[in-house]
Amino acid sequence: MKEIKQGRITDMTKGNPLKLLLRFAMPLFFGNLLQQFYNLADTSLAGHILGDAALAQIGATAALYSLIMNFAFGMNNGLALTVSRNFGAGDMKKLRQAVCWMVTLATGSALVLTVSFLGLRGPLLRALQVPENVMAGALGYLTVILAGIPLTMAYNLEASLLQAVGNSVTPLLLLLFSSVLNIILDILFMGTFSWGVQGAAAATVLAQGVSAGLGFFYICKNYGWLRFGKADWHVSPRFVLQMFGGGLSMALMSAIYNIGSVILQSSINALGEVYIAAQVGARRLAEFFYTPGVALGTSMATYASQNLGAKKPERIGKGIMTAIGLYGVWWIIALALTFTAGPAAVRLITGSENKEVVSGAVLYLTISIPMIPPMAVIVVLRNTLQGMGHLFMPLFCSSLELIGKIIFAVSIVPVCGYPAVCICEPTTWVICMVFIVIGTLMDRKEFRRVEEQ
Repeated sequence: MKEIKQGRITDMTKGNPLKLLLRFAMPLFFGNLLQQFYNLADTSLAGHILGDAALAQIGATAALYSLIMNFAFGMNNGLALTVSRNFGAGDMKKLRQAVCWMVTLATGSALVLTVSFLGLRGPLLRALQVPENVMAGALGYLTVILAGIPLTMAYNLEASLLQAVGNSVTPLLLLLFSSVLNIILDILFMGTFSWGVQGAAAATVLAQGVSAGLGFFYICKNYGWLRFGKADWHVSPRFVLQMFGGGLSMALMSAIYNIGSVILQSSINALGEVYIAAQVGARRLAEFFYTPGVALGTSMATYASQNLGAKKPERIGKGIMTAIGLYGVWWIIALALTFTAGPAAVRLITGSENKEVVSGAVLYLTISIPMIPPMAVIVVLRNTLQGMGHLFMPLFCSSLELIGKIIFAVSIVPVCGYPAVCICEPTTWVICMVFIVIGTLMDRKEFRRVEEQ
């Protein structure tokens, strides 16, 4: 890696796994924490400025928005694994080729997603059983968000690329800037300009677009060794297909999970405006407590990928146990906060004094947060296997989650109501944890085979 002279990097193939994962994951953790603080602030501003109706309009589209964004983010993270693997191997030629095709494939994906979902947004919202009194606002919010997919994807591509070579600090700084700008624009667009929920969507897209521009200039200035040329497009079809397969696998893993959430959201929408508002408030707080999952998952994917490229698979098992232990520490904190400050936090975030909204949100939290450990095991193992190129089990577990949510949405929620919504994800987590643990234990022989090569 003699060409690497500028930019923050972290070589995760040497040193103590705990120190490496903490060093890499902490900026990601604070970045995700910051993102959740922003999401909470965004929801709170919408609730306080525009009322419960705005919460319902945003909440009715939340699962669909997450599906699209997580597919895009999963694609970038999956494409970045090839970059990370070649970085770990020290192969600068293949590294630049991987960067070239990461940009190419991500750009094509962004255009397809934007055109497809803009054309289908109306039928999709009707399929989600969005109430008529919520439909107009939900459609306006979703239209702005979908039009901004290319900017959102560019922002995430840059973050994934930097993380692939061990820089998790700069994405945090870009996210900090984006979040502050987003909140300022929220107040301006929803308050001063009275643009309603469309203003919240416009603030999100514009803030991410500005951050994407700043990230582009930063990479050009500090990571010249990643710059690719025309020659880097000339690779074998197998190289492109393998890279696209890795990206599509992570994208589908996220999408399959979120398709289940979209289907479940349709059953929540059918329960009415009160439960939509309760769910969006609870979900924002729950995602705050899930923040280590994204950080540790991304860290383990990069850690496993770099060590696989360096032919050091024996380090990966140590990383898995370290990551699960770190998540366990956070779970204790999450439990304490949920059972001491849950109701007050819900009222603060939603701006609602409706007792049904508050009690519904608190019920969701008190059921889901105690069940974080199975979800933590799934997240760590799934991303580790992805980083090592083991695609079947992560996709299989995501498919199990999809099936579980469909069963709840179609058969259980219509009969049992909102409490069934609250127990849906914890139930699927336990089932999926069993399967992915078995799958990982079965792959131990494969890990040894790689080690012997």
